[in-house]
Amino acid sequence: MRKATNKKIGIFLGRLQPQHPGHEAMIKRIFKENDEVVLCVGSAQKIAENDPLFARNPLSVRARLKTLKTFLEAQNFSKPYAIVTAKDIEPDSAWPAFLKKRCRLADDTVNTVYFADRIFQEYEIGLKEVGFRIKFINRKKFKYQTAQNTLHKISSATEIRELTKRPGSFNPIPPAF
Repeated sequence: MRKATNKKIGIFLGRLQPQHPGHEAMIKRIFKENDEVVLCVGSAQKIAENDPLFARNPLSVRARLKTLKTFLEAQNFSKPYAIVTAKDIEPDSAWPAFLKKRCRLADDTVNTVYFADRIFQEYEIGLKEVGFRIKFINRKKFKYQTAQNTLHKISSATEIRELTKRPGSFNPIPPAF
């Protein structure tokens, strides 16, 4: 019988559509609180521009991974980490077990998945059933400056996508934590 390691593994789960200072603050916290980190970039399947999901997922997985890797390299984290991608799967009830398998997590580690939003109760129960601990982090607003130099206090990629529907480009100002 193998002895439990009690190694703490933190799991960041995000679509990064686009990556923003809120994601980056959460990733820093996960590194601070755990022995190892798994960063899972979700909705990694290719989505055609005429697909209704494209509005929520306009960036390719390649672009999102490049941005994430650039951020991680700049942070120079000393703890081990892995980056994985995960396509959306059906039914939703299969997601918790799929996430554990996709992140290559063992039963003898303390696996905590972090969220900034409340999740469906069924999903929370499913995560706990396959051995995840769940930690909710309060969102913090950050400043976002459009190409027209207007400032907005926002806290999500959804708000960024709404602003970028207007002419302009993504230009976040890091939050003051």
